[in-house]
Amino acid sequence: MNYYKFNYMFRKKWILIVFALIAGFFVLPEFVATAGELSAGGDGGHHSSEPALWSVIPFALLLLMIATGPLFYAHFWHKNYPLIAIVLGLLVVGYYVFSLGDVHHPIHSMAEYVSFISLLTALFVASGGILIKVDKKGTPMVNIVLLVFGAVIANLIGTTGASMLLIRPFIRLNKKRIKPYHVVFFIFIVSNVGGCLTPIGDPPLFLGFLKGINFFWTVEHIWLQWFFGVGLLCLIFYFYDSRNKSDESEEDYTGKIEVKGLKNLFWLAIVIAAVFVDPNVFPGIVPGIEYDGANLSFIREIIMFTVAYLSYRFSNEECLRGNEFDFEPIKEVAFLFIGIFGTMMPALQLVAGFANQNQDLVNVNFLYWSTGALSG
Repeated sequence: MNYYKFNYMFRKKWILIVFALIAGFFVLPEFVATAGELSAGGDGGHHSSEPALWSVIPFALLLLMIATGPLFYAHFWHKNYPLIAIVLGLLVVGYYVFSLGDVHHPIHSMAEYVSFISLLTALFVASGGILIKVDKKGTPMVNIVLLVFGAVIANLIGTTGASMLLIRPFIRLNKKRIKPYHVVFFIFIVSNVGGCLTPIGDPPLFLGFLKGINFFWTVEHIWLQWFFGVGLLCLIFYFYDSRNKSDESEEDYTGKIEVKGLKNLFWLAIVIAAVFVDPNVFPGIVPGIEYDGANLSFIREIIMFTVAYLSYRFSNEECLRGNEFDFEPIKEVAFLFIGIFGTMMPALQLVAGFANQNQDLVNVNFLYWSTGALSG
């Protein structure tokens, strides 16, 4: 199978969607703002009304379906999740535009979505072209070394990139003793907790960076919690893994670690650098789209989508095949987060109101452990 011709029509369709999103960045804000001004009686469509509590129901419903769909109604879910996510998102966007007369939040949410998905796509595709082969016996300590390594690099190439890079080596390392808990702890440590030290590592933190939070705020304030969380998970994993005696064979291992596709590190470096190509980081140097007092980024997003295409186009075929690379995961993320970004607007507003009224309660520890528990 030629991976350069892999799913050609699928990729072509997604390239068109990407360019449509970028083009929409130029015309949609003005168009919707004008429509909002007409529907809101000339006030620019920026009502400050707080959303009703019931408006968080689509968000809660979408999260519930994401958690239960693959387990209890997998066929229905995998066939219909794009439609479900889009419909629920449009319900909330419609509520904002036509009931609250507010186009401010939908436009900013759309801009953040494009920034978010461009980063994830670039990290996912560029990491997929790097193949790691580890010829070692899977032992509890070897596994922990790989998991800790994944947790660290997740802060540099994102949890998406680190997961894409390491999940296959982790499974191959434990091919004779793989159990469900291996995948569960990999998700907890590498795909979740590990990336919370930088905005690149964890997508919600990247949204905070887009809103003006200092890039190094998280590493300065929660490195101790990160160390404790990763350490505790590794300790629990070691307890489980040391009881796994599935592989008692005397097979010889060379101990070699082989890495192919290192040229994709160049693309990953471009992605990391592009994070800072932001009109709010370098005002007057990096152009942006002026809207409602904000300067929305579009150069960074063009760079990242371009990196995604080029890194795939010039990736080593053997690396793509060895990683069983497929666009389906990023397609699923793209559709689900259209719904999430659309439906979470009321929740974010209500949580922000709660935080403003309870500033003594909302501190670093509260945010880290409460959001971590919900994420888990």
